[in-house]
Amino acid sequence: MNLSELIHEFVLASIELGILLGSLGAVSLVNTVNSAFSLGLVFTCISLLYLVSNADFVAAAQSLVYVGAINVLTVFAVTITDEPTGSDAAACGVEYITASGACAILSSTLACAIRNTKWFGLSFINQSGIPTSGTPENNVRQLGYKLLGEFVVPFELASILLLVALVGAINLARDENALAADEKEKSAVSPPCENSSFF
Repeated sequence: MNLSELIHEFVLASIELGILLGSLGAVSLVNTVNSAFSLGLVFTCISLLYLVSNADFVAAAQSLVYVGAINVLTVFAVTITDEPTGSDAAACGVEYITASGACAILSSTLACAIRNTKWFGLSFINQSGIPTSGTPENNVRQLGYKLLGEFVVPFELASILLLVALVGAINLARDENALAADEKEKSAVSPPCENSSFF
């Protein structure tokens, strides 16, 4: 193993360590703003992992979409919403067991899929329908064909899933008792304008 391979292995190991520590911080930190910043660290490290793996287009897309848009939106959503005051429930409830079971099933499914995939010998099909083995000449074009061809439905479902998860996180972070108290204060301060012609 020469020096360049050692440097490459060290960079990969440090990026993977950043992904691991950032994901642990995103899940285990109590402060939601720090958790959102840990998620930003994970997205940035994944982008660097793509960059080290010579997938520069995917690294740029990861940086622009996830780090630049989704993480900023998550940080704004977390900082704008109120912190729930009545969230002192027991951590080992039915929801905790259900979520742990779902995570274990998903992790084992992903581990089996990764283990059973033949990573070497993947073939790509070019525009004329002729299969080519190895790395295609134009990665961006092949990625575009795959994303807008056979993977268009999973790609759109993943975007809808991310949107639903973001809306659910905002809904969970909101304190409904504080919203009800604010509505009572607003109705007590300003009487309703029933005779308004504008509304």
